[in-house]
Amino acid sequence: MRAAVFEDIKKIVYKEDYPRPIAENNEVIVKVNYCGICGSDITNFKFKMYQVPLIMGHEFTGEVVELGSEISDVKVGDKVCGINVALDISQGQFDGMGIFKDGGFAEFVKVPRKYLFKIPESVSTKEAVLIESFANACRAIKLCEIAESQNIIIIGAGNIGLCFLSYLLVEKNPNYIIVIEPQAFLREKAIEFGATDSFPPNPAKIKKFLKNNGEPTFIFDCAGNQDSILMAIDLIKKGGSIVLEGVFKGKVSFPMFLLNSKEVSIRGVLGHDREDILCALDFFSSGKINANKFVSEIIPIRDIQKAFERFLNPGEREFVKLVIGL
Repeated sequence: MRAAVFEDIKKIVYKEDYPRPIAENNEVIVKVNYCGICGSDITNFKFKMYQVPLIMGHEFTGEVVELGSEISDVKVGDKVCGINVALDISQGQFDGMGIFKDGGFAEFVKVPRKYLFKIPESVSTKEAVLIESFANACRAIKLCEIAESQNIIIIGAGNIGLCFLSYLLVEKNPNYIIVIEPQAFLREKAIEFGATDSFPPNPAKIKKFLKNNGEPTFIFDCAGNQDSILMAIDLIKKGGSIVLEGVFKGKVSFPMFLLNSKEVSIRGVLGHDREDILCALDFFSSGKINANKFVSEIIPIRDIQKAFERFLNPGEREFVKLVIGL
């Protein structure tokens, strides 16, 4: 089968003769239509966080083509997505597709039943690539217990940041919601997607807006780096909450007196459980989101190396979501 195999730092090799998986017991084989490139895939591409060789990809959709012997509630031909559910690495759960086991950057993928979700009839397999991203938003917003009519900042307007923006606008009716993002293309997209305003990471411009509109009660850091975390602490209102969605591979020196004096709550978020995924599925099936607007390009799997390298380009970014098509 065709597959893209991650072999080393910044090296993904396209193959046309990779062994096709076989379903066992409580598993199915899915013929992949689409698989999104996630920020965590890029982090792995840069730093080799997982064991190699590995087929990455954990945002995939397609059609069931083979059933394991214990599968009775799924049939061949069902339109599905594969999404990892609540991996707790501290408890030794090393079975995540595209992370610890082969994932969706391949023609066929083996999916445990617990990670298989049927796509609503009204949603295409292309649109459904975004369900996993919105499941992250569902989880973060559930955990931080945000109410309606809040002042909100989102740091980072990549795919995840724009998913948070879209979900919060629909479900929480914020007083304002602004986005901080260095890339001009993504700032424009944030406005297009409904942000009150968007700014480069320039504290003077941001604080001028806050002076006129009030300090943020919630900040969602979807960038995941030291500068974004420290900016969130600087900008948050006293008693406010910071939600860390971006994954940062490193350590941060916190301004402890500022944390104490502002009485800041900081909440880390990683992944999603079954409830969060069902929340995202319901959000899509209700027609509350046009997921197609997130997908900037469909890229053939043979060109996956070049697609990943685009995330490393220090120049202007001009895409939201890159999706691999098979």
